[in-house]
Amino acid sequence: MAWLLLSTGIIAAGAWLACSADVFGGAWFTRIWCSALLLFFGLLGLFLAVTTVRTRVKVFPDRLEATVNLGRTRTIRPGELAHFRASGKGNDDLSAATARGRRGFQSNRFHRRYDALNDWLDQNGGEPWAQHQAFFSKLTHQTKPKPVRNAISMLTIVAFYLFTLAMFPGLFVMNAYDSAHRERVTCTVTSAEAVTLSSRSAKGVGASYAGVGFDTSDCGRLTYSKTISFGNQDAFARRYDRALGAYAFTVGGASYWVRQHAPWVPLAPEVYGVSEPP
Repeated sequence: MAWLLLSTGIIAAGAWLACSADVFGGAWFTRIWCSALLLFFGLLGLFLAVTTVRTRVKVFPDRLEATVNLGRTRTIRPGELAHFRASGKGNDDLSAATARGRRGFQSNRFHRRYDALNDWLDQNGGEPWAQHQAFFSKLTHQTKPKPVRNAISMLTIVAFYLFTLAMFPGLFVMNAYDSAHRERVTCTVTSAEAVTLSSRSAKGVGASYAGVGFDTSDCGRLTYSKTISFGNQDAFARRYDRALGAYAFTVGGASYWVRQHAPWVPLAPEVYGVSEPP
């Protein structure tokens, strides 16, 4: 259910981005592929969540009613199941198929209703079930549920899933928003120096370029590189370092908001301009 809610939220975010031209300004291509990527991952997660929720088996005295993934519910009579298979980490997943190769059911040995299924198979599974039980006893398998380990594994997967979406396409959405929504803020410069920056996005992986770093008392560390080259960065930084005080910076709205409200995030605001020193 948690995956279902998470995937639905990602789909909603993708649909919102697709309909929000103001977020991207004129970057229509970024808008298309970012929203499409979110929709793809959201739909993929929704598909996996729905198939997991739908997969179940109901036990009756004379039959099983099994649903696997998005397939229709099948009725399984005694003697119809011909193949059994243990899978998953710890061999805790059980699946079965009929003699014709059709899917029978899927279940987990630690499901709260598995005992009823096991009893039914003991009575109606016949020789195939007895052979599977004999083979299964020789396998290395998990003997008891491990809810803490399973919860940690699930939280790790969810965290990695969200981190991946936040970085890609999250950073591209932020860059597009910064470019389309620039803000002018006043910051008190306490020092300025020439720096060498590592590139991201369009500048190329592994490349470096010149910039000027401003230490400010009220806006944190700001780095400007739009009109800076290795030839002029020293002179540019020296002009501000000799005239410390309040300056107007033009910054990206999204990255500056992150700096204000989540300073622990290692993300520098995009700086598009700085006023001239007196």
